[in-house]
Amino acid sequence: MSAYTFSVYNASVRDAVHENKEHPHFSERWATPCLFEIEADDVTTAESCIRKKYPAEEGFVTKRMD
Repeated sequence: MSAYTFSVYNASVRDAVHENKEHPHFSERWATPCLFEIEADDVTTAESCIRKKYPAEEGFVTKRMD
């Protein structure tokens, strides 16, 4: 297994913060990127895991860090 690092933030929360509003479901901390390390057999599995936990449909933006 290898470790893969991802940056994750929530675009909806970021927009709300810029408009001086609160997001109805997520904390303000999601406006800035948070780093997560995923251990997986390959990058595809790691990406699938992070996207399942932080889905784009809920406003999350994920980016693999090299």
